[in-house]
Amino acid sequence: MHISSLVGKTLRHPPSEAVLASHQLLVRAGYVRGVDGGRFAYLPLGQRTLHRLRERIGRWLAALGGQEVWLPAAADASAEELLIRLAGREVDSYRQLPVLLFQTAVRAVPQFRGRSGLFGAAERPVLDIFRLTGAEIEEEEPVAAILNELGEEWALPLVWAEVHTRDRAAFYPHPAGDEELAHCPSCGYAAVRSWARTVWPEPPDEPELPVEEVATPGCDTIAALADFLGIPAWRTLKVVFYSVEGRVTCVVIRGDRAVDNDKLARALGTDRYYLSLEEELAAVGAVGGYASPMGLDRRRVRVIADPSVRSGRNLVSGANRPDYHLRNVNLPRDFEPDEWVDLALIEPGDPCPGCGSGLTIYPAFSLILHRRPTPCGPSVEYLDAEGRSHPLWLASWQIDLARLLAALVEAHHDEHGIVWPRTGAPFDVHLLALDVHHEAVAARAQAVYERLQSQGWAVLYDDRNVSAGVKFHDADLIGIPLRLTVGKRLAQEGLVEARWRDGGERVTLDDAGLEAELARLKKPS
Repeated sequence: MHISSLVGKTLRHPPSEAVLASHQLLVRAGYVRGVDGGRFAYLPLGQRTLHRLRERIGRWLAALGGQEVWLPAAADASAEELLIRLAGREVDSYRQLPVLLFQTAVRAVPQFRGRSGLFGAAERPVLDIFRLTGAEIEEEEPVAAILNELGEEWALPLVWAEVHTRDRAAFYPHPAGDEELAHCPSCGYAAVRSWARTVWPEPPDEPELPVEEVATPGCDTIAALADFLGIPAWRTLKVVFYSVEGRVTCVVIRGDRAVDNDKLARALGTDRYYLSLEEELAAVGAVGGYASPMGLDRRRVRVIADPSVRSGRNLVSGANRPDYHLRNVNLPRDFEPDEWVDLALIEPGDPCPGCGSGLTIYPAFSLILHRRPTPCGPSVEYLDAEGRSHPLWLASWQIDLARLLAALVEAHHDEHGIVWPRTGAPFDVHLLALDVHHEAVAARAQAVYERLQSQGWAVLYDDRNVSAGVKFHDADLIGIPLRLTVGKRLAQEGLVEARWRDGGERVTLDDAGLEAELARLKKPS
């Protein structure tokens, strides 16, 4: 492709709203342009990069027997639901299994983040992968292995983390990430913070003492209470009341811990909850600031407790009357919740549920969503070798190609521009003709261009009549792996100058030397 005819100009400055390096560089290098409503247009360079990324993944999938399909957008059904409908008609024998299908689609995102560039775009191209098998436990590692190998090939760190009871996702750690991960460096356990778990210590080895009421004037916070009684906050109970459409729920957690809002929303079945009003507290027998799960009207309130309270003994709780608390509260002797629910916000250093090492917390962007196998439904079955019916199981992966593109730029750039990994670039070679108006330069550059193309290399040819400084600047900004330069002296001697974008000195090569240098690129298939 000739740059002189390429749609998409390089820019000196990024847009004012661009904060992330990927956003700035992809716009400045002419890969994308922001349009209205948080959407992005992919210019030829950007579309070509997306296409090459998608083709690279597709070739790996095809090697596993993957077949490409296209599913229409449907307002009343997800891609998985449409795939299940098709599977019920098209897959009916064990001889067909496993089935691996994939498609490219566009997904609308209801809540976009305008200052996150492609990570927060309102519409994103994605690659859907579907795997139909005859049993839940059938091997599904080949797809995961492909995705991990691609991450290694592109030097893109991926962390697989739980995002639901049955789903997981591959995340790219980044300071601006819109999710927080809890991760164990020792054993590899990882989960989105709101789905992460920990293990709580055993309660102290001490006898359970009788409950006693103690005056605590003005101690309507955990901090004030702990300071007044001279005890650590973990020896108190934090009791908070939430209401949903007038129905009150009492939440009990260890006093030094915070409630995770997402976990709470799952426990309440909605995120439309609010702190209970005074009249609602009075109706169930509670007093704000001095609340206790003991003595409530259990017919009117649901009591849920976090497992953290099991790690304490002889705890301090409110007394449900102003300026008083209860010492030596113990479970299950003094109260038993209606349900035990994981509610605690995971903190750095909390023990890993797998190995007990301290968890780390850091932000990340999700790139790939994996839904573990589930049965397709009672009407979607296949016949085994004996003619017996069995349910089909479906696992799926969704690769966010827009976020993948942005993550590659975040991971591979320097102060001059993008530094594409060698199999993730829109072109293999960036050919620069200096003094292109000079006949020998134009002839030599054109000969190199045609020769490389005939060998299957993808070449971006800068044939513009602009200064060498502009060409070198743009080449660094665009970030193609191998830059070849033809100038007057080189043209006269039948040579080219080569320089790799990811580092190294400039070297002068004849045709044989050029062939050897090209061999360092991954040959297109």
